[in-house]
Amino acid sequence: MTRDFGRLEDGPFDLLVIGGGIYGAWIAYDASLRGLRTALVERDDWASGTSSASSKLIHGGLRYLEHLKVGLVRRALEERRRLATLAPHRVRPLRFVVPAYRGDRVGPLRLEAGLWLYDRLAGQHQPVAPHAAFGRSQLLDAYGFLAPDGLKAGFSYGDCGTDDARFTLEIVAGALAAGASCVNGAEVVELVRDGGKVAGAVVLDRETGRTADVRAQVTVNAAGPWGARIKGLPPGARDLVRLVKGVHLLLPALPTGDALLLSARRDGRVFFAIPWYGRTLLGTTDADFPGDPDDVGVAPGDVEYLLTEAQRALKPVGWTESSIVGGFAGVRALRAERDARAGRGVRPADVTREWTLEDPEPGLLMPVGGKFTSSRAEASITVQAAMARMGRAPGQCPTKRRGFPWRPMTDFAHFQEETTTHAAPLGLDAETAAACAARYGTRVEAVLGLLHDRPELARRIVPELPFCAAEVLHAVQGEMARTLTAVLRRRIPLVLLHPLDRATVAACADLAGDALHWSAERREQEVQAVLAHVRVPGA
Repeated sequence: MTRDFGRLEDGPFDLLVIGGGIYGAWIAYDASLRGLRTALVERDDWASGTSSASSKLIHGGLRYLEHLKVGLVRRALEERRRLATLAPHRVRPLRFVVPAYRGDRVGPLRLEAGLWLYDRLAGQHQPVAPHAAFGRSQLLDAYGFLAPDGLKAGFSYGDCGTDDARFTLEIVAGALAAGASCVNGAEVVELVRDGGKVAGAVVLDRETGRTADVRAQVTVNAAGPWGARIKGLPPGARDLVRLVKGVHLLLPALPTGDALLLSARRDGRVFFAIPWYGRTLLGTTDADFPGDPDDVGVAPGDVEYLLTEAQRALKPVGWTESSIVGGFAGVRALRAERDARAGRGVRPADVTREWTLEDPEPGLLMPVGGKFTSSRAEASITVQAAMARMGRAPGQCPTKRRGFPWRPMTDFAHFQEETTTHAAPLGLDAETAAACAARYGTRVEAVLGLLHDRPELARRIVPELPFCAAEVLHAVQGEMARTLTAVLRRRIPLVLLHPLDRATVAACADLAGDALHWSAERREQEVQAVLAHVRVPGA
């Protein structure tokens, strides 16, 4: 993966995609595989916005059944099955436990009915087992960290987890390999028009200050919360979205490999406690966000909400603000809607996650809403719509049965074992080698290749977590990471998982800076940016 802004000057293109999150990545990949000349531009870094601020799940969305979004759930469950097959290194089965407490908004009978329907909608050949029921004593025996007061019963069901930033990166890599011109650090200055239609955009290289006039038959605004700020966008397009903020905290691991679905007593919302890279991911919140998406952050009220509700169900764990090791906030661009019957706005938690493809003016398409899980299928619809506007037959969807770009050709468990065996003589410990196999798939050979010449890079960045120094170098040499924050937040999620000291960050800055020829001043700026990147009250 090599950044080359000059490729944007090789137009005109058939398709210009604005926004390098999961929707933009899938659209560019799908379009390139269909033979379209495609450009994908991202203002900051791949998955630097909403697509790295999710709950890290590939799931049907159990809670949406309560709002009778049966079609949405069925489609997402179909995609869950598909993605687990196409990307076994990227999508892992995950068991969820659902304790039912006295006073919860949804009681055991409704819970079991919803889980039964969830299984029926999923159909056969799923990567996870169907739901199961537990009595109170069974649940406490298996999950002794649950608060016993008011516990009535419980259930378990299956979904899947992922690393959302690396998932997105792999799809961008696939688009590049298929011929797309993909450039991060490339900001759309304004849309351009020709003959009464959108005909592309002026794009700024944020590294050099040069601009390119990128012409395309169809432009797709897939920039999510940032899409409404693009200069030249039709005024009505800004009214299509509602911005909703979600916050997650990273806390110490629970004594289980299973996730939890919990119910908040304060407002009846559900939230998750999910094992992720040896920590517990706790979230999310839902609140309207009227501000600038660049300024979203974790506020004291977000921390208080999540910790208070978690402490009710996990009281013996004893989580407090001092337990927080990291956190992040993201903004979702959902479909704007109103509850006409009640005459008032729908609360954020109830805003539909249904996806629509808007057509605000000729030459411009704008995906709105949707879910990370279903983004592949919806990207395919977007490309078909774009091709129809070009007068071209779309043909078959090329991503429907195509394995992910870095998918191992052998059984994944066997692939991990082989990677561990190959890595041992190079000085890489078994846990880190297995983790690298999951994060990089077949590209793990590029990481291991660095160790042949520089065996000292096998050392862990921090002793507690399975990330090695070679990954920092690989991120800047082979994964288009242009800043240290891109390396330590998205290529390796270390900044979320561990409180980093200056010496550790500075060592990473030197490794990346040598490869990217950073000055001493630039290295210090990068260190400061990482140390200030996540400000979590109590962390």
